[in-house]
Amino acid sequence: MKKSIKGIVIAGAVLTSLFTVGAQAQHVNAKSYSKAVTKIAGTKNYPIYHKVTKNGPSGKFTSTSYFKYGQIQSKQYVSTKKGNFWNIIVDGRPVGWVSENCFARNTISVANDVSLVKNSDYSFNTRDAINYATDSHGTAIDPDRVQVSQASVSTKATTVNYSYGKAKASVNIDVRSGNDEMGEANVTPKSGFKTTTTWNGGSKGSSRNWNAAHHYTSETTSNTFKSNGLTLRTRLFQPRFVSLGYGQSADKMGQVGVIPEGMTVNGGIFATSMFTSSSDQHGHIVSYNLNTIKSKYAVQNLTTMNWSTFKSYANNIKVSPYIKLGHGQSLGSSSDYIYVMANDNNYNNGPRSEEIIQIRKSDMKINKIWTFRIAENRYIHNATFVGDNTMYALFHNGGHNHYEYWKLTRNGDSWKATEVGATAGSFVSNSPVQGFAYGNGSFFIGFNDNIFKVSENGAAQKHYRFNTGREIEGLSANGSDLYVQFAQRAELTQGRF
Repeated sequence: MKKSIKGIVIAGAVLTSLFTVGAQAQHVNAKSYSKAVTKIAGTKNYPIYHKVTKNGPSGKFTSTSYFKYGQIQSKQYVSTKKGNFWNIIVDGRPVGWVSENCFARNTISVANDVSLVKNSDYSFNTRDAINYATDSHGTAIDPDRVQVSQASVSTKATTVNYSYGKAKASVNIDVRSGNDEMGEANVTPKSGFKTTTTWNGGSKGSSRNWNAAHHYTSETTSNTFKSNGLTLRTRLFQPRFVSLGYGQSADKMGQVGVIPEGMTVNGGIFATSMFTSSSDQHGHIVSYNLNTIKSKYAVQNLTTMNWSTFKSYANNIKVSPYIKLGHGQSLGSSSDYIYVMANDNNYNNGPRSEEIIQIRKSDMKINKIWTFRIAENRYIHNATFVGDNTMYALFHNGGHNHYEYWKLTRNGDSWKATEVGATAGSFVSNSPVQGFAYGNGSFFIGFNDNIFKVSENGAAQKHYRFNTGREIEGLSANGSDLYVQFAQRAELTQGRF
């Protein structure tokens, strides 16, 4: 669950100054920023240099090919005879100088397609389709500053044009009738579990070093959590930030961390949603290639590990642009895509449509967006995805003393909903659902320190109870493995079920 973050970042003023760069101590006109701006890499690879003088760069030592999918920031650039060069910071670590040509300049990146289910009770915000927009220097600008030809779409197909300065883009937005997509809530609930209680609100505990007394230092000891035949073991302790930290970013697109919300694991790729504020509907997806990142601990130390290790790790960590994620708890993935059901967790129930966002694993950008509805007066807050054409959704609210399980099957752009099961009871009386997964014919429903396993038709199977004092921030099932993410510090655990 998202929590308040102290220290709202306020963009710093740009400071123009003279300073020395390069071994030859030549004075060059340079521009520096009191806080880092966010840079967006282009598609081509460029060399990275140790030094820059008025004549240009020198000391080539690596390439942007290792870093272009990371979180790139900068506090300074230099104008030389060979063009502008920026001193880049990647995933929070200073790297070196690169040509401004390596950035995506005067560019607006948007989803390839948007397909909406017709719904007069819901208007799609057309800025939700934006991946990023940049100025003439390749610096990311606030998506709210992008001009749109139509701010929202509800019942009529259209083409929306986007512009910022010289940058332009367009998206065709289709509206489908959706007449046969919604289902009926008519499954009789199976007997459930005895209602239990846990704490409510944010985490009451933390990992060993995630506290002021230990200065939020890296963890060096793994965890084992056991309950009712399920043993969860640490697979990965995550970095506190995958960017510069508190107060160092000049824009809301810059900071990556520290609030995890949801996650998914497929094919060894672990992806998690990260937010900076409890009220934000936009954030970042960070993906880690666990096939290459074997250590449980090392990725916590991106800013201090040796250079060769950092280069290898940076090449296996990808960060999405600052994009629409909604609550960010409902994730799933296939071999090629990450899926997010981007709901509004402050909307309890009603006739609104909800968004499914398809993100390419290759470059972490939004590829396609759909909206859907499962049934009349059914707004869901938890979902997961199995492959590219199946979504499972969980419905529950205070007016229904049971949980409903829905299967949505995609055919073209339609998502047809069918209720497949239901379970009587509240499970936990004083905690919201913190994660939802599907694997091998069973659903897993996570609450604070509690996970319930039920069959696809809703029959109660197992209750796992832990005593971590840490919020669960997403579940994922892959094969016979259950992955559970805990907060404070963000920790991915893995167990067989």
